[in-house]
Amino acid sequence: MTKTLTRRDWLRQSGLVLGGSIVAASGALATPIKVKNYKKIRTPIRMMFNENPYGPSKIARMVMTKAFDEGSLYAHNGALVELKKILADKEGVTPDHIIIGSGSREVLNVTALHYLYNGGEVVANYPGYETLNRYAENLGAKVHRIRVMGDMSPDLAKLEQAVNSNTKLINICNPNNPTGVAIGAKLLEPFCRKMESKCLVFVDEAYNDYVMDPGYRSMNYLVKEGLNVMVTRTFSKIHALAGIRVGYGVAKPEIIRNLESKITGTVNILGLRAAMASLDDESFQKSSREKNIEAKEIVYDILNKTGRQYAKSEGNFIFFHTGKPIKEFKENMERKGIIVGRPFPPFDDWCRLSMARPNEMYKFKTAFQKTMS
Repeated sequence: MTKTLTRRDWLRQSGLVLGGSIVAASGALATPIKVKNYKKIRTPIRMMFNENPYGPSKIARMVMTKAFDEGSLYAHNGALVELKKILADKEGVTPDHIIIGSGSREVLNVTALHYLYNGGEVVANYPGYETLNRYAENLGAKVHRIRVMGDMSPDLAKLEQAVNSNTKLINICNPNNPTGVAIGAKLLEPFCRKMESKCLVFVDEAYNDYVMDPGYRSMNYLVKEGLNVMVTRTFSKIHALAGIRVGYGVAKPEIIRNLESKITGTVNILGLRAAMASLDDESFQKSSREKNIEAKEIVYDILNKTGRQYAKSEGNFIFFHTGKPIKEFKENMERKGIIVGRPFPPFDDWCRLSMARPNEMYKFKTAFQKTMS
């Protein structure tokens, strides 16, 4: 009988667990190695892609280093299955409710592919995360983009009104990207319950781990009830694995089976092991949240002092009014060594600013004051 290797067992056998603590693998990275043509990319200050500037965590880095020993092995029957079980336990579902992709982007794309390859329509909040929408349009589908309300939150009433017999899915980002505003469960849950009989309600929760609003709740419990709702998450944000590419979705098993048949590849072994380790590293997640709040307070302070309008954000970014074309603001900030967010029409004089390290935030503050003076 084959014994299942648990995540803890794997860490222990890898030499990463000792006396209940995580330690570095013996000999790992003991001697620095110089690699030609390798350049760090931390300058200029990156404040445009909603990256976590602190990671990956030390534990995830150690585990990835050790995972090179598995680099010659296919991961789909081993680590992929293991991560599915871990995520299923986390979400309170069975593994057949979980799909894992190369970042949540792949999960979004295969969802569009499955539901819209024969045509149909999408109803989406706008501005929002556009990956699924654009992929749908490339398939020939029509996307109804419903502008956010004055407080920058998705307009659920108008989203509902836009649904018709051709609608295959509703695409909601919560917390919303780029505005950062989250929809409370008291509003979103009845909306999902009402609309799931008409089409798939797709809720992108990429920034779920940063949310501090007590009224917010993931819609994964509706999946547990068997409703036609799908939730997606990513390891790119609070887990800081954006360059490693791991994401997942939670939905009814029949939906997952249909989507998995369209996945084009598998996540690499380093990503799978890093995801498992990072899930265990709750102290890193807590620290990332705290530092994110600290960074946002620095921005809120300067925005309040300069009288700039902004949306209260539940993500690791802030959407604020520049009072000038974003292209001009972006170019001015880049000349001062800071890259800020791209345009989000029709809000062409607003900026989505990703949070950096607190010491970098003060550099932003100085550059911002000079740019706006």
